[in-house]
Amino acid sequence: MVELRPYQTNGIRDIFDAWNPLTQNLMNVLFQMPTGTGKTTVFSEIVRRARLKEKKVLIVVHRKELVEQIVERLFCFDVDAGIISGAIPPDATKEVQVATIQSLSKREYSVADIVIIDECHHAKASTYKKLWDIYPKARFLGVTATPIRMSGEGFSDLFDTLINSGQLSYFVEHGYLVKVKHFVGVTPDLSSIKVKMNDYAQDELGELMQDKELMADLVESYHKRAEGKKMIVFAVNIEHSQQIVEEYCREGIAAEHIDANTPKKEREQILKRFRKGETLVLSNVDIVSEGFDVPDCEAVQLARPTKSLALFLQQVGRCMRPSPGKEEGLVLDNAGLWLEHGFCQQDRIWTLEGKKKRKRRESLEPVFVAMDQDGIIREAYIPQQVEGMELIELTQETEDLLVFESFLVWALDKGHKPISAYYKFDEYLVNVNRVLNLIHLRYIQNRLTKLPDSPKEGMWYHIKKDRGLI
Repeated sequence: MVELRPYQTNGIRDIFDAWNPLTQNLMNVLFQMPTGTGKTTVFSEIVRRARLKEKKVLIVVHRKELVEQIVERLFCFDVDAGIISGAIPPDATKEVQVATIQSLSKREYSVADIVIIDECHHAKASTYKKLWDIYPKARFLGVTATPIRMSGEGFSDLFDTLINSGQLSYFVEHGYLVKVKHFVGVTPDLSSIKVKMNDYAQDELGELMQDKELMADLVESYHKRAEGKKMIVFAVNIEHSQQIVEEYCREGIAAEHIDANTPKKEREQILKRFRKGETLVLSNVDIVSEGFDVPDCEAVQLARPTKSLALFLQQVGRCMRPSPGKEEGLVLDNAGLWLEHGFCQQDRIWTLEGKKKRKRRESLEPVFVAMDQDGIIREAYIPQQVEGMELIELTQETEDLLVFESFLVWALDKGHKPISAYYKFDEYLVNVNRVLNLIHLRYIQNRLTKLPDSPKEGMWYHIKKDRGLI
């Protein structure tokens, strides 16, 4: 029996409550969980309980690679499922079926009391919408990490309610996901790239991203930030991905390419070598952004600009799964996605209504807080100022410390000792009704220690003691 985590148990309860005819009696439920937190486990348990009540279940996916993964997971819950995919002979006797939407639309639809749509942010095509017409009396469950369409539209047209499992910060705080560091590389100029079907034109994008400077930046970023770590690269197209592999191999770094056209046996061998660590860098095209589980993958490299927030978060999620000895994930952003989508680990508010499509940030807009290689917090305005720096979350403390940095600049310009910036900052906090805390003090201590005329260690001890921080 699979042991469920508390948030999974709560999610399952909320889903059944929403379906319950005696409570909410909703037919269509959308369930959101961050990438890597076990949504397949959640709906597998739902299927198990449904089978105890002799309900027939249809699970629909958008890629054949996900079918076998789900069938294997269902088996862990004592659920025997049939497959509707490709050339695999169907078994109509099975009360649970796992189907690709492509194969399902070409065959006779199975009977279903419950329809589960995995990665349902893809549920925009007519083939998906047809399911509601075919199963008018069925309960629907959509599961996704990112309940938003490419266009920015939500899912109020398909679902009655959205159940959120919790903010990303919750899962990091409780150890279900690891914290991520978001490093910015050279930001490509996308001003000339056309937008087709709500995303950048792939042919133009592929040509741009093969620029010599951008290609060199990929390997340089790896050497600088992720040397020796197992990493997944997300490329624009096959040619781009293969070129990336050549660049890494030229540097003596074991790298391989994989895409949807890679033969199954070859793909399995490539993934096996990556899992074993024989291959350090795995470059891919749309094949490992969803449903791919290598927990000890420590880094992802974003080499594909995209307007899709869902795709961005799916890619980032590949390095967020916890693993023994793994303290953090690294995101090497070499595609300017920080400008498009913001800080990769920020909490986001999801609704059924979606949101307006956000324009790419203007170059002169103050956009992010970043930390340089010396650990100094800085406000970033344009891509060149952020390049090579780590994006950090804009919390109250980081906002405060930006103010401290302004006081430090003032003190040094006036020829005052660095400690005077601390005293001025302390007065500032009092004036805005906030209290000096350990986050503030640790940063200030580390910052001033690197400067001439810095206070002695004993002074910091007494400050912490006087403030009740030790």
